[in-house]
Amino acid sequence: MKRKGIHRPTIEDIIELSGIEALHPGGMALTKRTAELAALKPGLKILDVSSGRGTQSIFYAQEYGVDVTGLDLSDEMLSTARKNAENEGVEGLVTFKKGDSQNLPFEDESFDVVINECAVGIPDDSQKVLNEMVRVAKLGGIIVIHESTWREKLSKEEKEEISERYGTTPLEYEEWKALLVKAGVDEIITEFDEWSKPEMFWKIRKDRDVKHFSKIMTREELNKTIEIITKEYGQDGVKKALENQKIFMQAVLEGKIGYCLFKGIKE
Repeated sequence: MKRKGIHRPTIEDIIELSGIEALHPGGMALTKRTAELAALKPGLKILDVSSGRGTQSIFYAQEYGVDVTGLDLSDEMLSTARKNAENEGVEGLVTFKKGDSQNLPFEDESFDVVINECAVGIPDDSQKVLNEMVRVAKLGGIIVIHESTWREKLSKEEKEEISERYGTTPLEYEEWKALLVKAGVDEIITEFDEWSKPEMFWKIRKDRDVKHFSKIMTREELNKTIEIITKEYGQDGVKKALENQKIFMQAVLEGKIGYCLFKGIKE
């Protein structure tokens, strides 16, 4: 079940409202591992689905010399991504395009590698996102995703509770794998335990190493974020944000939720 809004502002909302350069759990270490598994090299055409501010797309181009297309639905994210690519001098290798991950605006078999870093579970239909990723990949092309994944068998009610507070929809390991197989992905390999350590969930700042979730924002960033949340959601919103953060991080520390990397081949 997707977000109903009863637990807003969610963890995802808070990060977005803060305006900080936030990555997925695992940070740039996981992005680098994603690139390694995708065997990126000059000459390959890469699609980075839900590319956000362009951090990963720019990294792929800079480090591996690949031709990257980043896709996102947010005009604000796209504008920032284009500026970032220009600032980093890779605008010749990276293009950003507006589009919906559930209906990719590309022809069949257009890309050698299709990647989605931590955004398959955000839209309404995760299966449709994966189907579209596979559709636009060439035969034999590589598909890589990483996503929040349940580490324990939880009740439906507890899953919904944590998901709504988080702002995305984790699935069980076998559920993610089944969606990939249904989409047409074969030879699936996974990495789970390394990326499921609690410290990986607060390792989301590119600009500095964060030792604990509560230290993700500086005091100045936190004050600014509280001000924005108050304006957007009122004082009750601030209380709800703190509650959501506490309950979600408790689920991480208790090993209820982790993070898994999946890589496969379009059959």
